[in-house]
Amino acid sequence: MRRMPLAALLSLSAILAVRAAHAAPQAAGCAWRNDHLSTARRTALLLHALTPGDETDLIAGAGTHEPYVFYTRGLKRFCIPPMGLEDGPAGVGDKLGGVTALPAGVALAATWDPSLARRYGAVIGAEQKAKGTAVDLGPTVNIDRDPRWGRSFESLSEDPYLAARIGVAEIRGIQSTGVMAQVKHFAVYNQETYRNTPEDDVIVSPRALHEIYLPAFRAAVRRAHVASIMCGYATIGGHESCGDKALLTGVLRADWGFRGFVTSDYQAIHATADAAAGADMEQPFATYFGARLTQAVAAGKLARSVPETMTRHILAEMFRFRLFDHPPQGSTTAIVATRADRLAATRIAEAGTVLLKNDGNVLPLDPGHGGTIAVIGPAASIQPVYAGGGSANVVPMQPVPPLAGIDHAPGMTRHVDYVAGLPADKALTPIPPSALSGPFRPTPLHGSFQAVLTAPETGTYVLGITNPCHCYAPTDLSLDGRELLSDPGTPPVSTYSAAVQLRKGERYRLGVTGAASRLTWATPSTLRPDIARAVAAARRAAVAIVVVADDTESEAADRPDLDLPSAQNRLIEAVSSANPHTVVVIDAGAPVAMPWLGKVAAVVDAWYPGETNGTALAAILFGKADPGGHLPVTFPAHLADMPTAPVARFPGTGGRVDYSEGIDVGYRWYSAHHVRPLFPFGFGLSYTHFAFSDLKVVSGPGDGTRPVVVSALVTNAGKVAGSDVAQLYLRFPRSAGEAPLKLVGFRRVRLAPGQSKRLRFTVTPRQTWWWHGSGWTASPGTYRLYLGDAADDAHLAQRVSFPMPQTVGARNVLVEAPEQAIPGQPVKVKVSLSAGGEATLRHVRLRLDAPAGWRVSAIGSAAGEGIQPGEAVRATFTVTPPGWAAAGTYALRAVAQLGARHCTRGADAGCVTATRDSGAMITLAAR
Repeated sequence: MRRMPLAALLSLSAILAVRAAHAAPQAAGCAWRNDHLSTARRTALLLHALTPGDETDLIAGAGTHEPYVFYTRGLKRFCIPPMGLEDGPAGVGDKLGGVTALPAGVALAATWDPSLARRYGAVIGAEQKAKGTAVDLGPTVNIDRDPRWGRSFESLSEDPYLAARIGVAEIRGIQSTGVMAQVKHFAVYNQETYRNTPEDDVIVSPRALHEIYLPAFRAAVRRAHVASIMCGYATIGGHESCGDKALLTGVLRADWGFRGFVTSDYQAIHATADAAAGADMEQPFATYFGARLTQAVAAGKLARSVPETMTRHILAEMFRFRLFDHPPQGSTTAIVATRADRLAATRIAEAGTVLLKNDGNVLPLDPGHGGTIAVIGPAASIQPVYAGGGSANVVPMQPVPPLAGIDHAPGMTRHVDYVAGLPADKALTPIPPSALSGPFRPTPLHGSFQAVLTAPETGTYVLGITNPCHCYAPTDLSLDGRELLSDPGTPPVSTYSAAVQLRKGERYRLGVTGAASRLTWATPSTLRPDIARAVAAARRAAVAIVVVADDTESEAADRPDLDLPSAQNRLIEAVSSANPHTVVVIDAGAPVAMPWLGKVAAVVDAWYPGETNGTALAAILFGKADPGGHLPVTFPAHLADMPTAPVARFPGTGGRVDYSEGIDVGYRWYSAHHVRPLFPFGFGLSYTHFAFSDLKVVSGPGDGTRPVVVSALVTNAGKVAGSDVAQLYLRFPRSAGEAPLKLVGFRRVRLAPGQSKRLRFTVTPRQTWWWHGSGWTASPGTYRLYLGDAADDAHLAQRVSFPMPQTVGARNVLVEAPEQAIPGQPVKVKVSLSAGGEATLRHVRLRLDAPAGWRVSAIGSAAGEGIQPGEAVRATFTVTPPGWAAAGTYALRAVAQLGARHCTRGADAGCVTATRDSGAMITLAAR
């Protein structure tokens, strides 16, 4: 070791002295900034210094005047930085510019590619960080129960396994940048009608709750270690989501071990005491967690530990994400989009595009040969759609409409002829007073009213309403009592339209509920010339590309049906009659009705593709990219076919929403009831074709505690390279009462012509369980596996079975802990596992997880070998909270591991284990 010269040592001493002098005042006042301490220790130090009023400043929003949609002020004297929480399911939202508008969540899910989901999350996180955001409000992992849901485009799937896989990867991407993710909306939020009112009272069975609506959230907690969760607007069995103690405290914290903080959706808290039982932060106003919370504690209505616990959850994540060491430095006005982000957006849009039909291999097109291409539709150029509405809307920085993408496609030498074919919605003209009669005929129209419309001619009309309030308050338009539109007044669209058939001289009742500034229309005589020009262009062209869009999907309003807005269906039928080589491109975030499907040659579903819409579309149309997307939702043939078709199920009646379809959600319903959809879940064509073979069980049989591994061969049997998604579905024995199909594995593969690849899938023990009573169980019998590339018999030709002759049945873990403890003093906690079924439990170990810094030690053995059916395993643990622990309520979580001697904590896959989560809450008294 070389000795340092004396001069160098003196110089170094001087530098250290200067650094110490600068750091001393900070360290003296904010000892918790010492990053050598554990997160739990730093949090406790800070909590001891805060007053109830300080805590209130951290758990209550600072209003809407801040640059972020949600905001906490921070406390400078305690070195607590302010924290911005920003909309972000598909990129930085809230109208903040200079960012990348990514494809919608449903388009990401259509890639069936967790690696792309992680990249998607990393783009969001990096741009949020550059904007100074601390928490990204996303992703949305709620199950897409009904395609009419206004936020279908935000969600990831109708299937909990797919939603979990994509959601976990996205969260990991976001949080890899140092930005917290806030997964939403916990827990059963599947419609906008009646939202944030008692009328949205969900009646759902425990089985459906645990098998369908909770798994994606559990995965976010257990596998992605998400920092935050947003509680939603729905009421569940009479309990508001943000005040549901059983879910927020029992399931989320005690059973799953969630250690982050729970934030309310916008004004979703309506009571202080109920919400304080599980929520930690009220946004955006301090209505119930401000002065009212302080008064409730002072009056003894709430324990002092309640706000301390809420604050601790927030501060712990701020320390975990190093906000004290590196406070957010970005600016909401900064231009943060990069070329790499834009390329990622394009790649994801391409990978998520689903080819639904391609008769005669009309696609891909040759950009250099083949005659004129007619591009038709307002959505192609004069009214392009990049994203859905509401908080998930992102302002595109450099939008590329479909026409521009086609026109500038690499190698393009063909002539492109553009015709809109229909007027843009904003170009619709006011309905003249001469056509209206009734008590209200002012222009502009204000408030709710009814009027009588007399049709001046027979034919197709387009009716439109404008709701410019941007207030998330729907304006509804009805015709003779049938709802046509629900315009929520959310960005970016303020004018909605619908087509109707009217007869000359007939009188129709128009009803408007809400506040519309304009009531507009286009008459048959107005529409005919536009459609005629489109038909003429189609006749002249070798191929006609009709770009249609649904711009009515938005937060705050559900769609009344699945029809395309305006007269786009009429336009497609007219064009396809003129040109047999008609390609329909759909920009929509959810399934749409396709009455013209049998008349067109090809259908491409691009979802809401983000700002590089045209670039990605051109790559697909001209074969530069393979349309490898597969449907993450089922496309119904008719509204009446859907599991939620009865009004009692969607949107509900009499103040309740009946989830009586149970676990038969999405493809499960169609399979169980033998209903043929328009396109099945998982469906998607390619420019090549694939074959599956040699599906076999590699390891097994299963017993509910050990995984089953299968493998299969997938081959590109075509002449060009392409991608497919291999999907593995499980069928339970009839005694389990499960749906006929359950997705348990998938792999996206890209293969060259003639190339084969062997795939392996692991069916984990948890995937063979079903919810019974108050816990998980497994049923003996024969289990069947189906492999293919869509959830219907025609696409699942490969089949294999495995036996489960015995199972351990229901596994119940019970935790017995004292309600209170004192820091520094040990308490005893008892854990027991009882098992039903017929199988003997092998290698049983009981584990008790406690908060960081707590000491846990078993008194005697916490394991068992060869536990017979009906017997129980019991263990007692000594739990000692650290002396420095702050007062509050903490979760103790017990886990029973079965079937393996060694297992990574928190793993659900690739680990030979079966766990049954269970926990208890314990309150620490103040020292």
